[in-house]
Amino acid sequence: MPRDLWTLQEKLPPGVRAPLKALALRTPVGRRLLWRGKGLSHEIDFWTRWFTTKGLYWPEDYRRRLDPHAEIDEPLIVERLPGLGEEVAILDVGAGPLTVLGKTYPGKTVRITPVDPLAREYDTLLAEFGVQPPVRTTFCPGERLLKRFRQGEFDIAYARNSVDHSYDPAAIVRNMVTLVRPGVYVLLRHVRREGEHQRYSGFHQWNLDVENGHLVLWNRVRKRDLTEELAPLGSVEAQRDNAGDDDWIVAAIEKHAAAS
Repeated sequence: MPRDLWTLQEKLPPGVRAPLKALALRTPVGRRLLWRGKGLSHEIDFWTRWFTTKGLYWPEDYRRRLDPHAEIDEPLIVERLPGLGEEVAILDVGAGPLTVLGKTYPGKTVRITPVDPLAREYDTLLAEFGVQPPVRTTFCPGERLLKRFRQGEFDIAYARNSVDHSYDPAAIVRNMVTLVRPGVYVLLRHVRREGEHQRYSGFHQWNLDVENGHLVLWNRVRKRDLTEELAPLGSVEAQRDNAGDDDWIVAAIEKHAAAS
């Protein structure tokens, strides 16, 4: 049904299509319909090419995701691991078909739980290409995390280039904060203003940025200050990170001890 609705609205005259899309983006149901109808084929096409070429432009990324002994090297996580216990539970939200996170770390027992709303489609791709993931991504939209997991179940909730691809990013981040223990972290790494860079194609319907030290979420229809919205739950540190070739927005949200 969502794909049928998207096909139908694509046939409308531009003068009708633009205000209709703007109206849809203001409602959760409308955003979900547009998200699913517009982005699914775009996303599956990318990952099909990625598997066909064993990494597309990033062959080392392909090899690393399939290595069960790869060490965690995400700086946002690594710098916080020493303060956590010997067993560390990490939730990877919007993980794709193969989580980008390494599976090991010296002195720690790491348990990674990757979830994605397209996990079923990714399972089909994995079977098609004969790929056995070291840790399998399971189905769970970020907007429904609280229906799947217990409050305080994780030491770290992590998302890389995924929250801004969803239909309700603010709800996902809030859910992630709910699912980590008090005093630990939600960690985000996203390409800055990717919706704008990608001209709002596929799942790229939102932008993350930092303004006056605050983490902000926006598109052409609305804007939200996540630092202010999350203040009752945790403290937010957000900044630009120009390491490598990408212009990243990175954020660390430390859950308040008394947050519920």
